[in-house]
Amino acid sequence: MTITQLEYIVALADLKSFSKAADFCCVTQPSLSMQVQKLEDELNVSLFNRKSKPLSPTLYGEDIIRQARVILKETQTLMALSKGWGNQVSGSLSIGIIPTIAPYLVPKFLAKFQRKYPELSISIAETTTENIKKEIKEGKIHIGILVTPMNDQLIEKPLFYEELFLYSNYKNDKNQIVEEIRTDQLWLLEEGHCLSNQVASICNLKSNLSHLSKISYQTGSLETIVRLVEDSEGQTIIPQMLVDYLEPSYKSKVFSFNEPVPVREVSLVYSPSYARKAIIKALEEEILNVIPADWQVATNRNVIPI
Repeated sequence: MTITQLEYIVALADLKSFSKAADFCCVTQPSLSMQVQKLEDELNVSLFNRKSKPLSPTLYGEDIIRQARVILKETQTLMALSKGWGNQVSGSLSIGIIPTIAPYLVPKFLAKFQRKYPELSISIAETTTENIKKEIKEGKIHIGILVTPMNDQLIEKPLFYEELFLYSNYKNDKNQIVEEIRTDQLWLLEEGHCLSNQVASICNLKSNLSHLSKISYQTGSLETIVRLVEDSEGQTIIPQMLVDYLEPSYKSKVFSFNEPVPVREVSLVYSPSYARKAIIKALEEEILNVIPADWQVATNRNVIPI
């Protein structure tokens, strides 16, 4: 069994094609096929259903590929340590970020971050918290920018505490603090987005959502939710960064909560085995440079669990 063979089966699992995996690994298809077959012979199991379209792992293959990802991740950690990469901001960086943060935070820091560290190749993907956690553990993503705490087996490095507000098109006095949330007119993001879980906590909805709006509209876009509220006597809960992007006419419908105000904790999240500490520090510093100082402390604020 070799590291190269493990790289081949992981590429096959991800790309679901021998030809695509061979191109990705910069080898010929016969060479890749031969190495995969050698590994299967050594383990005495079939790792892939070759008759399925697209190619898919067998049940045994799924377990072995999962462990192969762990081994490859640890191998990369050893290489990073041996080459001193832990102290360099270079190479590649993959970031997973949830959609309720990405559109508002990434444009604030990314261009300057890239100019400051031109030898760092950066890829960013917007997806859900669960997907990011899974892909960090599998070594597909290096760092996540997520809402915490999660109480998971990952390192959470808090960056800032972002206030949450009520956005309401119901007949509220715009000078008043929020006194009541109309749950029958409350619009939420689709299931799987942590902000929906936080809204449920704020509104004491828990698992019983039967008394929410009778219209179901599944979306991961906060802007879509705001527009839906605009076209009805609806309400929703939005983060501070979205408030900053709203047009002046929309901002008149934003209401604060009583103290301690609800906030979401936004953190860098990564595996304990991730050895590129200089990259973590550089990313943290660049993000904090664009975040107001008063967001970086949790005084008089209520961190809402996800």
